[in-house]
Amino acid sequence: MRDIQGFVSDYIKGKKHLHLEIGIVTKGDIEYHSFGNPPKAGGAAPEHRLFEIGSLTKLFTSMLLLELQHQQRLSIDDTVNKYIHQGKNDYLKKITLKHLATHTSGLPRLAPNLSSKKNRYNPYSRYKEQDLLAFLADADYTEQIGSFEYSNTGMGLLGYILCKVTDSTYDALLKKYITNPLNMMETASVLNTEQNSRLVNGHTLTGKVMPHWDLGGVHDGAGAIRSSVHDMSLFVQANLNEDHALATAMQQSHVPVRIGDSDLYLGWQEDTALDQAILWHNGGTFGFTSYLAINKEQGVGVVLLSNYCFGSAARVDEYLDAIYKFFTKKDLYPLTFLEPVGESILESMMK
Repeated sequence: MRDIQGFVSDYIKGKKHLHLEIGIVTKGDIEYHSFGNPPKAGGAAPEHRLFEIGSLTKLFTSMLLLELQHQQRLSIDDTVNKYIHQGKNDYLKKITLKHLATHTSGLPRLAPNLSSKKNRYNPYSRYKEQDLLAFLADADYTEQIGSFEYSNTGMGLLGYILCKVTDSTYDALLKKYITNPLNMMETASVLNTEQNSRLVNGHTLTGKVMPHWDLGGVHDGAGAIRSSVHDMSLFVQANLNEDHALATAMQQSHVPVRIGDSDLYLGWQEDTALDQAILWHNGGTFGFTSYLAINKEQGVGVVLLSNYCFGSAARVDEYLDAIYKFFTKKDLYPLTFLEPVGESILESMMK
């Protein structure tokens, strides 16, 4: 087992409710590391605890898109208006499923008619199909097409379209095309009773317990999945191997597509570590943070799941922090990010 205490020591400091689960993955092996509260007597082992994985969901949505294309159910070059019939909106004729998956459709991060004031701690829960269609009826971001702008709206719309194409729910699509073939039986957007008993509580950086998010169906493709480090490590490992049912779609997701003057990935983000390319994504809700990265050259990957978010969902905490910092020059609630921990662990595996 690797000694990774030094990588996580700053992150775990002061988090008395913490569950931090880490998967260290190679093509043929998986190591689990757990930090924070030990499992309760008779409770699930740390690697089988369930977390909200937030935007790591976008990787699954992109692979569903590629898998359905492989089965000739659709094409990534199909325009959105083929599946969304909203009057005479020409903008929907100009953007494709590929634009949605690469965050280049021009659609904003959040639709203007999504108001978090309705439910501040569960901001997506009241946004329904009729709200999405009302927004799309006269949406026009033509001038932004081709430029990268991270969009929960766009990826949520992509998931919505995939469900329409297959006449299925997002959860059923996951099971049929990804989780069942990869034996990821702890991964779902809708949990059964037993799975729900293993879903841990999420916290803000101040330790406040947050309600679990409900994406309302419309945004499921952007962030609805719950999973364990056991299952997410299997997902990472599948991305490093080519001997499974999803290999074609996964390998295609690792190849950039040309959008305007840029090479972008469907779902993934790209960076470098030790002068080698890595593919990665992160995720966050108001109670959880996640990070996943792979280095194809050396066949290694890492996944981290935490039940703390990187900030606070309460405005009063922001005000208190600002006042405290004004007088002391220090942060009362210092932001603690998970990504640098994951990046450091991956780099140590690459040396």
